[in-house]
Amino acid sequence: METLRRTIFFWFLVILFLITAPTVVLRARGYSFDFSRGVFVHSGSITVKSNPQSVDVNLNGELIKAKTLSRINNSYNISGLIPKDYAVTISAADFQTWSKKIEVHSGLSTELWNTILVRNSYQKTAYDSSGIGKFFISPKNGYAVFSQEKENLLTVKILNIKKNIVENVFDLPGWELVDDSKKENIEWSPEEDYLSVPVQRKVAALAQKGTSGTPPEEKIEYTYFILDPSKNESFNLNDFLGQSNIKNVRWDSKEKGAIFFKKDGDLYLASILDKNYLFLIANSVTAYELSTSHIYYTQSPEQMVFRAGLDGKSDKAQITYSFPEQNPEEIYKLIVYDEKRIAFINLSGELFVYNEGETGSYFKKLADSVEGIQFSNDGKKLLFWSKNEISVYFLRNWDVQPTRSENETQNITRYSDELKNVQWFKDYEHVIFSVGPQIKIIELDARDHRNSMDLPALANPEPLVIYNNSLENLFFVDKESESSNALHSIIFPERTTILGF
Repeated sequence: METLRRTIFFWFLVILFLITAPTVVLRARGYSFDFSRGVFVHSGSITVKSNPQSVDVNLNGELIKAKTLSRINNSYNISGLIPKDYAVTISAADFQTWSKKIEVHSGLSTELWNTILVRNSYQKTAYDSSGIGKFFISPKNGYAVFSQEKENLLTVKILNIKKNIVENVFDLPGWELVDDSKKENIEWSPEEDYLSVPVQRKVAALAQKGTSGTPPEEKIEYTYFILDPSKNESFNLNDFLGQSNIKNVRWDSKEKGAIFFKKDGDLYLASILDKNYLFLIANSVTAYELSTSHIYYTQSPEQMVFRAGLDGKSDKAQITYSFPEQNPEEIYKLIVYDEKRIAFINLSGELFVYNEGETGSYFKKLADSVEGIQFSNDGKKLLFWSKNEISVYFLRNWDVQPTRSENETQNITRYSDELKNVQWFKDYEHVIFSVGPQIKIIELDARDHRNSMDLPALANPEPLVIYNNSLENLFFVDKESESSNALHSIIFPERTTILGF
């Protein structure tokens, strides 16, 4: 009897081994049993990298404990999944919920690398900036310059962001900042040595000769004031250079005090350190752009692109030799990533792109009624927008999930209300913008749908909003009282660490 028991137990173990061993081996090789079909299938996985780092992941309504957590890149990997569609929900306490329906494939990982959650509410930092108009962050992110206008007086202040102290105050009586139609802003020099402030004022024009009793007409005078924070001094650039009708002042990226500007359609190089230095770079220039080593410009009438070294003399070359349209309209905005990727906006708001890609070369019109454009930092994407729509053009193949193709355009979002403050987020897979008083962020990932989340809603109906990638702060102008605005910021996104501790 004892021998029979042992024999039965032995064969039970043998049969159990024969049943379980293949299952163990198959699972070790990445297979799972699909009960709906009654077969083993090569399983897939989902990889999630999120901000904030600590999140709950739900698949089809079931909370999943991540089987592995990579402390190198803080990503969750959920493996052993039967290939099929999954409803993924990512959530965290006090944050808005992210969701998307995705497809898991055999032997592959479906990647969700840029998952951003937005807090339900944020603690705002207020800065010493009562009565603020426009503001601009310095190149090294230590300062913010902002304007105040009251009773025929323009005041420009420089705020130390970290200390929250105004360190410089410049009064420009009788002047005001140029209106938005000029599309000119206060600009810092690269080393934060100086600032250029575009201003305007109304002046009385002389009455026509021989016309008695005719009141003088008003005209607008434009100039730039150069501010020197180290000396707390300022001067009128027109008066300093003995010029007039100066437009589009830009700072040289290398030479201290060197500036470029247009005058009557011609492009010049000058110096605020030497009033006698003035060099003509080119005639009939419609727009220009600076890089770290060159100046690029378009010339009438053909709107061809040329370049020169930053001295305006060396390394001259022609970049383009044709334009997509005959008799092209004047270009007013030129954006150059490099000599193979250039974007143009003409006076009618038509957007053109010149792209020498990896699979072909394209020089074509992309859109009408364009308000602004920005390249991503790697030059693979071009963000552009109209008053009501945001789009992205891909200049190179994008091989990270979700993959996108070179020469592809995607419409990201559209609103009936006017869109403002459109700009890239730091990962270049999200776009920040505002609609009325509401600040929003939307992802580029179009799988299933694009998640759009609400950042702070402001009391200011038309806020100025700037996201600073380096500081990871969202700056905005909001009301501090019924009659006054001030500068505020929030920390966004959540602070992260390399190891996730």
